Amino acid sequence: MTEETIFDRLCTLNFQTRKNKRYGRDAMAFEANWPALLVRYMDDVENKSLRLCHNYTFLSSLPCWREIMATDYAGRLTDHDICDVLMPYIEMELSSRTYNNRKGMGSMAAINQVMEDIYDVSRGYTVPARVIKNDISGFFPNALWNYAEQCLVGIIDKYSNELTMQGIDVDGLRWKVMIAVHANPAAHCERRTPAYFWQLYIKPEKSILSKPEGVGAAIGRLLWQTCMGLYINDDIKWLNEECGIHTVCFVDDIVMVVPETMHGYALSLIPVLRERFVEKGIKLNGRKFYDQPIEHGLEFLGSHIRPNRIHLNNDCYGRAIERIKELNKIKNKERYVDNFVASVNSYTGMLKNRTDYRRMMSLVKIIDAEWWRYVCWNASRQCVAVYEKYKEAERLNRKYKLNIKKKKNYEKSKFPKNRDQEH
Repeated sequence: MTEETIFDRLCTLNFQTRKNKRYGRDAMAFEANWPALLVRYMDDVENKSLRLCHNYTFLSSLPCWREIMATDYAGRLTDHDICDVLMPYIEMELSSRTYNNRKGMGSMAAINQVMEDIYDVSRGYTVPARVIKNDISGFFPNALWNYAEQCLVGIIDKYSNELTMQGIDVDGLRWKVMIAVHANPAAHCERRTPAYFWQLYIKPEKSILSKPEGVGAAIGRLLWQTCMGLYINDDIKWLNEECGIHTVCFVDDIVMVVPETMHGYALSLIPVLRERFVEKGIKLNGRKFYDQPIEHGLEFLGSHIRPNRIHLNNDCYGRAIERIKELNKIKNKERYVDNFVASVNSYTGMLKNRTDYRRMMSLVKIIDAEWWRYVCWNASRQCVAVYEKYKEAERLNRKYKLNIKKKKNYEKSKFPKNRDQEH
């Protein structure tokens, strides 16, 4: 590639990287002088002097306390650069039953696949079948850097001819993978959550800050989210293709559905799976093991799966109730109407995707009466909608005496209805 082509590609990656994160501290610093900084980044890559040594970490409390390790803008740009090139080939290698960080294959797709497996294995709920669920203990914190790099480099080596035909510097791509995977964020990171929160909420084995160099994947980085899909991909393929067990994997949750006649055989595979994981530095969680007939149901990804139906589990529903109670305490409700709608609809969306209409209506009933001055219930879409006069543009018009107009529907006016209207 010429320097011009490389810079054009970096410009495109820059716009992808800053999407939805444009107002972050490091994104704004990069935005102030992005052409010069892109040229500097391009030179660092060409001279092999790029080092991803500016990182920060914070804790997230939902759905449970966990450590998030993020990198600066240059690091995010590198992650997008690698994943943009490799993702089409990674998709070709991933099992169709691995659901994590893949377009169109999120949590609901994984849940639907488990329900489909239960139906198929039980032959329409006419044959006894069992569900076995395993959990990987400390999947991200215990990941080995060398093995993660090996997974990505294996993709590069396998498809090196195709990458070369696209004009990609294969050796340079291997080097970028090595730099990104071995960035060692624990050695040089800024804490953006008080340090004592780690002592209160994070166990040492769950934090990569307490791990030796060479161990620990950074939750929050695109590269690691992509790489961890490959980390146990061969094990999921082994269970499905060689062992004949219907298996679904979502990040660190593994669900196997087996007929009653194969129950003993499926249990005999778990020690073998445990040994395969030990070679990769990870292990199955002995305390989170589930083995029950399909009639007893299954807790999976915030849902309770039962034959022919699915519900939001009690923990998620309890958080929805608590969240609405918190929103009801807000005094200046008109100011926070957009936040209110986003929060409520996130929960009603989860409920309407499951067989939980009654619980959704129960959730709507606890909304404070004052909110209904600004919003209404859209029965056809089953969500809360803002009245026209309280939408953001109208509120700004009233407050600052502006004349902001509503967005035009360009899709309808883009093409003329008939040929005569063109002239």
